[in-house]
Amino acid sequence: MKPHPFRIKKLSARLFLLIAILVVLPMSLISIYIAHHMEMTMAEELSDRVFSNIERNEQSIYGALTDLAYYSNVFVNDKTFTALLSDSSVSEYEIASYFDDIVARAEIESASSLREDAKIIIMDKYGRYVSNWSLNFNDYAFIQNESWVKESLNNDGHIIWSLFSPAYILGESGNYISLARSILSGTTSGDYIGTLIISIQQSKFESIVREYSGKDDQVYVLIDDKTVLMSSYQDERLSDEELAMLYDREREKDQGTDTVELGKSRYLLSFFTLPSPWLFNGSTLKFFHLSPYEPIENEIKSTMLVLWIAIAIIIALSILLSLYISGRVVKPIRAVTKQLRSYSMDMKFEGLDVSRNDEIGDLNRGILKMNARIHNLLKKAEEERDAREKYYYKALQAQLNPHYIFNTLGTIRWMAIARDADNIVEAIDSFATTLKYSMGNDSTVKVKDEVEHIESYIFIHNLRYDEYVNLKLDIPDGIMNMSVMKFILQPIVENSIIHGFDKTKTMMTIVISAYTDEKYLYIKVLDDGIGIKSEAVKAFEENGVKRRGLTGIGLKNVDEGIKGRFGKEYGIRIRKRDGESGTEALFILPKDVK
Repeated sequence: MKPHPFRIKKLSARLFLLIAILVVLPMSLISIYIAHHMEMTMAEELSDRVFSNIERNEQSIYGALTDLAYYSNVFVNDKTFTALLSDSSVSEYEIASYFDDIVARAEIESASSLREDAKIIIMDKYGRYVSNWSLNFNDYAFIQNESWVKESLNNDGHIIWSLFSPAYILGESGNYISLARSILSGTTSGDYIGTLIISIQQSKFESIVREYSGKDDQVYVLIDDKTVLMSSYQDERLSDEELAMLYDREREKDQGTDTVELGKSRYLLSFFTLPSPWLFNGSTLKFFHLSPYEPIENEIKSTMLVLWIAIAIIIALSILLSLYISGRVVKPIRAVTKQLRSYSMDMKFEGLDVSRNDEIGDLNRGILKMNARIHNLLKKAEEERDAREKYYYKALQAQLNPHYIFNTLGTIRWMAIARDADNIVEAIDSFATTLKYSMGNDSTVKVKDEVEHIESYIFIHNLRYDEYVNLKLDIPDGIMNMSVMKFILQPIVENSIIHGFDKTKTMMTIVISAYTDEKYLYIKVLDDGIGIKSEAVKAFEENGVKRRGLTGIGLKNVDEGIKGRFGKEYGIRIRKRDGESGTEALFILPKDVK
């Protein structure tokens, strides 16, 4: 006999269906109106409060910072002022007088308390200083050494922010919110004329936040390490532990709302993250606005009492009728499901009864075995990756050519004898730099460090071969500070010198250049030697077999090291130069190496 298609087979489902028909349904009909009404009331209260909090905080904060940015345009875009700064013959008094006129006009055009309290200082390229506060005849040249001021010099007239930094004004304490930007002959291009700095005290910023907060509201500004940069109260009402808990709870969200319980009080929380360029030492700023939840609760408490009584009756009857099923089947499955939904590699399963001899026991044992196997596989993969990377760099270091060391020492010795040791310091310094770089344990270095290593390497070669190699560099300063893998350039440079030697020339030129796009960093090495042979290129591209024309350190090792660390889209491309003698090697690397 075939089972009825609508027949419920599970006992737990039958019992719950019976409870729903006899108990839950009647009580639900009674409670539905109350619940619906209360939901609408709560939704309206919460919605109004939440959006009000977010809107007034964001508008006030963004408005304050944006106004400072617009304020800087008043000085940068004033052609008469920039002309005065550009003229070395103009006196500091004339510049200060016109500067005072600009400040006065700006405060009249925008009656902003923020502008009235702003501290402004301008330093031009001729060493003249003007400000809207007394310099007291102090030397403020040290400001130009501040990291954020230095950064503004290379930012094409764009703003660099320094948030909640210690006061740079002599004799003052506390923290400041500041911006710095270069004044150029054009708005974002042209010759450097001077530097503009506009600052406001943190206390002024706090007063803006308090102005738009409710009477009992609390506002806090935190950064990534959970440090409190600012609060709307002089003595914080929340402890560091409570604020850290809030930050961890909302870390992954840019903005949103929530209800939180802190101590004996509940709060309505609204938060948002201040986007770039407003950062603090590279960390994003997160604003937390807490409003007391008690007024909302009091409004609905009396009506909700009836609803909770009805729900309590339903829950009590449901517990009595389904206790056994819930305890033996539903509860264990629910516990397993909950842990699986929040599964992470470092979690430990809890409450799994492996002593049961039924399907639940089999499930629990299977989950624990699966988790242990995943951990073992990941641990093994990490160990293999670490060992492979360690072996790669140790192998490169171990392959430093012994003949190179021997010949270098011989060169230094004969140079000392023949030249009365005139260049011995330079030779020893270059050799020591090469050895120190070779013996370092770091797998990642700055581009400038890799280039300095190549310069020392070629310098020593030129001592041996009478200035045979001419090294040219075409690398922007910004790229010099990017990070790359260590020991990637020496093999190709050595390959150019050893295998690219052209007997018809008295000097070889090697050019190292670099450029970037949105995703990649490109480093190109060109030489004007005899050029790499096609069979050597083919061997490199296919399997990396060592052939005549490729260095013993092994460019393929470098290529595989790059691909193994970053992916197959990266690596080295080698070819003979088109229409010219020599070889071209192009390194394709990620822009941001961790």
